[in-house]
Amino acid sequence: MPTYLNERAIEDIIDAVLRLDGHIAPTVTERATLAIANAPGVFGSSVTVQPRRVSIVLDVRSTLAVDRAATIDNLARRLKGLLLLRTDDQPDREIYCTCSDVKVELYGGAYALGTVSVEVTLLAVDPTRYEREARIYALSAARTALPVGTVPSAPVVYLYGASPSVVNPVVILRNASGDEVSRLTLAGTLATNDALIIDCARQTIARYVAGVLQTGSSSGNTWLVSGAFPVLDPEDSIDGAGVTLALTATRGTPTGLALYRRGF
Repeated sequence: MPTYLNERAIEDIIDAVLRLDGHIAPTVTERATLAIANAPGVFGSSVTVQPRRVSIVLDVRSTLAVDRAATIDNLARRLKGLLLLRTDDQPDREIYCTCSDVKVELYGGAYALGTVSVEVTLLAVDPTRYEREARIYALSAARTALPVGTVPSAPVVYLYGASPSVVNPVVILRNASGDEVSRLTLAGTLATNDALIIDCARQTIARYVAGVLQTGSSSGNTWLVSGAFPVLDPEDSIDGAGVTLALTATRGTPTGLALYRRGF
């Protein structure tokens, strides 16, 4: 199976990938348990996500021992630093990982002429497989359906000014049943050429006036009144579809965009 590290096929320096395991397993979360004296334990409030380990077994063949060493050296160079792993069975998803172990096994007997098995172990501290391309959806007063993966996604929301101005914009997230999940309420006026960029992962708001970033008392963070930054959670969806975002305002017609990558 073609396997890519930092968008370079690893098969160009080795003979074949004999085994690839661990890259398609779903992300697993664990909730800590608390021991109770003379009673069953209970779940705690903290949640951890187990890292992902990907095992790749490579077949390296050469007629000369020196060629074998050169191939392993080239492989070692490919495994340095942060790696972007992608495979042909999931070409639209990628995992960020580092190399945690390399084992080289010399074949014996009739296979002793420069043939070795190399097992590479990759560790992804964040086990989520992300889509390669970001999804972009237009937002308005109408509910916009946003498909989700199997783990939550925090979008970047863009709100645009207009004429007449948009006053006190609000971002509303609803689940598949149409029930409101969260509401982000802002206070301010978005005139023509004004914009807000809401990073829901970092929980920050950047404000631009005619393309100029505003700081201090004029920054976007000062617009926050109440509510929660929207997070697209698969628990609010049905089979990956059904979460919606909508915009409203005290006055004016709010418009914008939602940009995010699904995770699996």
